[in-house]
Amino acid sequence: MRARLSRLREELDHARRAEQVLLEQVRHLADIAEDAERRKLTADTPLAEREWRDARTDLDRHTASLEDTRRRIADLLAEQDAVLDRLLERQPDHRAEGRT
Repeated sequence: MRARLSRLREELDHARRAEQVLLEQVRHLADIAEDAERRKLTADTPLAEREWRDARTDLDRHTASLEDTRRRIADLLAEQDAVLDRLLERQPDHRAEGRT
């Protein structure tokens, strides 16, 4: 179980790093999509419309990846809690030894 905990910690570290990268990308892509939307509204051309649509698609795809990563982190944390609970259940209750 300790090996499993170690692997879970590594997976959590990796997922949290991925979350940070995705969050930065989503913020950047949101700015790009906002700019593209302004250009679409002011230029009112097919090219501006396509650029906005492409920017929005990229933003939506990265946002979905960020949400998936956050769900993965939640799943890993729940699994880590379950492993820790099982580990604690296997430990003798030292508190009971001191009682008479």
